[in-house]
Amino acid sequence: MNRYHKGNYCYACQDKRLEEIITDDKDFIDAKEFAHILGLSNVESVRRLGRKGKLPKRIPGIREYRWPRSVVEEWIKQGGFGNKEFRTVARGIASNLRKCYNDPVIRAPSNEIGSKVYGEELVIGMTATGTGPIELAKIDKSVAMNMLKQLPREDFPEITSIIDWANLPYDKITEDFIVRLESYY
Repeated sequence: MNRYHKGNYCYACQDKRLEEIITDDKDFIDAKEFAHILGLSNVESVRRLGRKGKLPKRIPGIREYRWPRSVVEEWIKQGGFGNKEFRTVARGIASNLRKCYNDPVIRAPSNEIGSKVYGEELVIGMTATGTGPIELAKIDKSVAMNMLKQLPREDFPEITSIIDWANLPYDKITEDFIVRLESYY
């Protein structure tokens, strides 16, 4: 569980619920418990991640989403998906922020970074030979949004008032912010 995820419970209740899940003597973990462990507020997010193959294999042959406890515990010990995926997304976002922030051609039309942060659109900027297309990292938006929700606001005051990376204003982007984002995960 991510200690910064607020979820539906207060921190004390989150910790208590996590302790209950850990000490439970069941041989399996259901989707709701797995969501709590991962710091996700939505059971459907767990199912979706399972269908995409980003979680360990669930118990086959039943309609409910359940995972063997031993498999989940081993998967978490190995780092789970969060660290690896969040690290990749954080570095991609940091790279895109750096390219867009430092390029006066890209910055000129707008005060906010917009969807350029996700690398979804072709961006024209300054290149070694003049003005031309800039290659940005492609970012999985759902992982990026989950990461944004879980970043501690006290460590990243620049993102306090935003709910989407695309709403991040250029005046909040600094090299210090980019470096902190890259090194957080």
